[in-house]
Amino acid sequence: MKKWDSNNPQTPLRNVCRQCGLAANTLTCLKRYGQLPKKPCFDCSTIHLGICDFCKLEKMVTETRDFFYPDFSGLKRGWLK
Repeated sequence: MKKWDSNNPQTPLRNVCRQCGLAANTLTCLKRYGQLPKKPCFDCSTIHLGICDFCKLEKMVTETRDFFYPDFSGLKRGWLK
């Protein structure tokens, strides 16, 4: 079993911040359905202080499932820096 590596673009993301999750979900819905998401994220999420696997900033993060497993390919890694 390979070690999980957040710097590898092929590695699935585990923890993302709200900004990255919402941005990716919005882009995913626009790409797939041509409209903004009707529900941008789950109402209840378990958050903790950690490093966002996408923007690499330390902030409150949650799992990608809380944003309905969005496609992050429309965003550039480190876009918030």
